[in-house]
Amino acid sequence: MTGVTFFETLRRHWRGMLYWGIGVGLMGILQVIVVPDADTLQQYAEIYESMPGLIEALGGGDAAYNATPEGYLALQYFSFIVVIFAVYAVIGGLNVTANDEDAGITNMLLSLPLPRWRLLAEKTLAYALMLSGAIMIAGLGLCLGVVITPAVKVDLWKLIVSSFNIIPSTLLVLVFTVFAGAITRRKSFATGLAAVFVVASYFIDTLGRAASTSFANTVRTLSFFKYYDGTAVMQYGLAWGNILLLVAVSLALVGAAVWHFQRRDIN
Repeated sequence: MTGVTFFETLRRHWRGMLYWGIGVGLMGILQVIVVPDADTLQQYAEIYESMPGLIEALGGGDAAYNATPEGYLALQYFSFIVVIFAVYAVIGGLNVTANDEDAGITNMLLSLPLPRWRLLAEKTLAYALMLSGAIMIAGLGLCLGVVITPAVKVDLWKLIVSSFNIIPSTLLVLVFTVFAGAITRRKSFATGLAAVFVVASYFIDTLGRAASTSFANTVRTLSFFKYYDGTAVMQYGLAWGNILLLVAVSLALVGAAVWHFQRRDIN
């Protein structure tokens, strides 16, 4: 029956979505509470002006913007939170096939009248929904922090939009992990591929921001962090071209994962 795997996956793992969302949301509230006062933010601005290369490498914008509560949250929260949710995405991606295959569960599932492609597609969709839910729950937590901290004047809509902007990048990490699990029988190899994908993307983007050469900028296009650019989205709004590109690549990876999973032997 269509949808059974999808709803069963949600039923078994929805609590993880809540735990991650609430946990990261509490981190967001803490970030809001510790936003410095205006004088301290101005001191930060002076530091940023003295180290423009370093701040650019960390994903920061201009010094004047960083000296506002909004800019502070963009640099201190949205510049790193995508990495935390990438970890959740890797865990979810491994749960689609790699973990069950390693535990011998996949063979039992496929003994039922359940096509391989449906097993992979429905579980991927379920984890994509839970990942998106956790991200938006955390975003609401960040908004709550602003509401209960009157001294911090930040547009709540920008926080929601910036939280939404995390979803395409982390979905790409999720489906890349699914793809890694679909092409290999070894869970350790799939985990390693996913970790390399995230870490290499982060360092390529960091080095590309720090360097000013055309080669560095060209190589940076290989990193999904370039298309995330949380600070710019907080300041200027969503970059729909980047979002559509990440979604297109994610869909292509899902298709490739289904193709490989259909054709290889299962442990």
